[in-house]
Amino acid sequence: MDRYRLKNIIILILLLVNGFLLGVLAMRQTSVNASHRQTSEQLVELFAADGMALRTEDIPAKAPAAGQSLARDMDREREVAAFFLGKNPIRADQGGEIYSYTGTAGGAAQFRAGGSFDIACALSGVDGTGLIREFCQEFSYSEPVFTLDGDGSGTATAVCRYKKLSVPNCAVTFTLNQGALVAVSGILLPGKGTEVSFEQDPLSAAAALTAFQKMRRERQAAVSSVMEVTPCYELQSATSSAISLVPAWCITTDTGKYYVNCISGAVSSD
Repeated sequence: MDRYRLKNIIILILLLVNGFLLGVLAMRQTSVNASHRQTSEQLVELFAADGMALRTEDIPAKAPAAGQSLARDMDREREVAAFFLGKNPIRADQGGEIYSYTGTAGGAAQFRAGGSFDIACALSGVDGTGLIREFCQEFSYSEPVFTLDGDGSGTATAVCRYKKLSVPNCAVTFTLNQGALVAVSGILLPGKGTEVSFEQDPLSAAAALTAFQKMRRERQAAVSSVMEVTPCYELQSATSSAISLVPAWCITTDTGKYYVNCISGAVSSD
């Protein structure tokens, strides 16, 4: 047999093998889709029997986000300090893994292991609301929610985001006085982390809805409709060595938001 015919036979065999593998994958995906559809339809019926509206198309089929371990990022802390205190703030080690920053034009900041921080600002003449929005965009926070009186005094809050997913129990609060930003406090997450695995498989959206339904029955929570189910993170622990984020599902209802931890199955609310 000449080389040309042998080459064609090998190519044909490879094409047949690839076609077989693609067929197996397609069959597997079809089976997964059918299983998800069946589970979703059953959930919709169970929720309806409980007096709650739920649509099958609002139940995500995708897996939850991967868990994350985040190491303290001193450079990011300095960037945040510089944002509010001006360029080149002076850093000092306060001991106990606490670092302070002092601005040349006034103001001071303190950052602690675990991500918590407090900043006292000296920013008279600066548009506080605009500065807050700029900070949230630059350092991965949600759109801030303002609670202000007529002269621009009050607070604003924003939720941390990691890899475009919200971390509801990880937020920052801004204090304004007559439109000027005077204080900032909350949690700062490092920008990068490493994926972590768990002993058990994280809960799917369908399993999270089941846990939510069980909680609603036990607490007799007033919920009549599930509007949306989206992946998010939960700040699980913050130590001197690392910050841990675990996957969770955010269940938005007509009366508020609920969060289901994908590892423990615990349900919490705003």
